[in-house]
Amino acid sequence: MASSKRVYLLLGPEAGEKGEFLKGIQSSLEREFNSQIETYRFYAFETKEGEIVGALQNNSLFADHRLVILSQGEALGSDQIKELVAYLKTPSESATLVIMSDDTFINSKISSLVPKSETKIFWEMFDNRKADWLKGRFSRGGTAIKGDAIDLLLELVENNTQELGNVAEQLITYARSEQIEVITSQSVEQFIQHTRQVSVFSLFDSIAIADYPKAVETLHHLFNDSQNHPISILATLIWQLRRLVSLQELLAEGLFFEDALKEVSVMGKEAPIKRRQDISNYGAAVKNYTLEQTHTIIARLGEVDLLLREMPNDYSMLLFERLLATIIVKKGAKSPSFPFLSLIRDAKF
Repeated sequence: MASSKRVYLLLGPEAGEKGEFLKGIQSSLEREFNSQIETYRFYAFETKEGEIVGALQNNSLFADHRLVILSQGEALGSDQIKELVAYLKTPSESATLVIMSDDTFINSKISSLVPKSETKIFWEMFDNRKADWLKGRFSRGGTAIKGDAIDLLLELVENNTQELGNVAEQLITYARSEQIEVITSQSVEQFIQHTRQVSVFSLFDSIAIADYPKAVETLHHLFNDSQNHPISILATLIWQLRRLVSLQELLAEGLFFEDALKEVSVMGKEAPIKRRQDISNYGAAVKNYTLEQTHTIIARLGEVDLLLREMPNDYSMLLFERLLATIIVKKGAKSPSFPFLSLIRDAKF
């Protein structure tokens, strides 16, 4: 078994707490070696044979210690596993290895060689804790935030404390610059529009007016920005489409358009449509999509969500382009399945 304090296994979906733990490891090593450490980061799916072990075993001319971080450990191939198993049996004292994975387990040949004391699982925060955690973050930043704004953030942001914390800090800065005393759901929407000229809200606007070329162009802009995660893009679209469903249901009940806008809700939480541009776009969406079609479109988004979580990131753009065609051109009608999608999903990476 590998020696304690020189090999760590950090597992689980909670990226924020996992990242903080990794920072703690790095700080501890810097204190131990008077800041004389070199840091290497590898990703299992793109690392060539021998690279990881080479970084661990080859002493540096410029540093007393090396910190080697291996991300996406669940994607290790059989040859990589063999190399790491051999290394873990006799690890170097001049290097620290941190293996990370969003999964809660990793190949047993590796996990069995990492001391239990250095194996940590970071579970996703329970839903009933997320709202309080986020409220506390804003409170520490000296900014008041309403419950509807917290609910919207939890709908739109990837559910880990790292992403939530980053967005909270940006939103606090925005609120101060705009002299916003209390952040509301409208403030959150304005913040997204303000901070990114092209946002997921822009993508929905193109969908609402059924402009397929514009939607594809916006999608490409979003993917060119590393801050936009495919799952977060999809979550925001689902929220907006549920908002559209609420509006359509209210209209079907006989409410006038202006009255229905004020009564819109998402998942039982108030989400009124107030901004002039939003009113125009949701009005166009009501004309371009029936209530039944919108329900079907949301079902398609759910299917894509599962595929995004199963497939390599390289195929996310293709999935979204097909999704946009399904939404705008086919109005949610299911496209024929292609064999290569099953092949990609089932392949071992």
